Amino acid sequence: MKKLTLLIFLVLSIFSCKSQKEIDLKSTTFIWFNDTLNGVAFEKTSMHIPVKFKNDSTTYYFQFDTGSNKSYLYTGVKSNLKIIKKIKTETELHTSIGNITLLSRKSNSAYRKDGKKFIGTIGSDVLFNKIIEIDFSNQKINVLNKYKKENYNLDLMKLSYGRPAINLKIMNKKYQFLYDTGSSLFDLWTDKKHWEKWKKNDSDISEFPISSWGKINTAYKSKINDSIIAENHLNIDLKYIWYNSNQNFKKGFKKAKVSGLIGNRPFLQHVLLLDFKNNLIGIKKTNINMLN
Repeated sequence: MKKLTLLIFLVLSIFSCKSQKEIDLKSTTFIWFNDTLNGVAFEKTSMHIPVKFKNDSTTYYFQFDTGSNKSYLYTGVKSNLKIIKKIKTETELHTSIGNITLLSRKSNSAYRKDGKKFIGTIGSDVLFNKIIEIDFSNQKINVLNKYKKENYNLDLMKLSYGRPAINLKIMNKKYQFLYDTGSSLFDLWTDKKHWEKWKKNDSDISEFPISSWGKINTAYKSKINDSIIAENHLNIDLKYIWYNSNQNFKKGFKKAKVSGLIGNRPFLQHVLLLDFKNNLIGIKKTNINMLN
């Protein structure tokens, strides 16, 4: 893939923290997309970060996708060549949370929706050696220098090619699942074998066409048998389990050494901590307000 480099600035606002001076808190807002699948409306199916380029007053949007270990610029046939040429420079890519190189993604095209321009994906490569909070209720991604461990329910976070993975114990066996912000629609997504084993036997099964990197596949949804999931440090509440008919996902899970992925659904009422410095993942305790 052809590499593109550019000078880029995430739209940031900075908040002072008088009582927690050791914490340098920066925040960027994100927006949600909603979608309709087979006539069923789903809210908060993907999250997108506003981006501005040097010498360009236009605000663009990139999907925030921790399930991708690379960041991409959409350069498909329907993309605006003027935008691609405008941001292509000889300058290293800079953002507020690190340096990135955008790869050209020809299988996806930039697009407009609700008057906004969506031109790429920001992956987990931007999070290397960083600490972030995702505040889902307030639609903010906070970048931290430090935090107090006692303010969070924490667990170890494994990395799969730079992507965060969550530990779960199911039927007395330990499994790992990618945490994928690019799969906001899903509680837990696995392969067919585990889906059949972990779903509720009497649950209805729904079918949906799912788009992933420009390709449409059929996904199957059922209620999960929550009685087989052991208590975990994050107290993750999983309601539904999915699998996809495309065997490439199963191959991808095997290559990543995980049994599937967990999307944003279980965390929508929480503040999620991703600590890539110390390989920790956490849920902020509900009785803690670190800004007071």
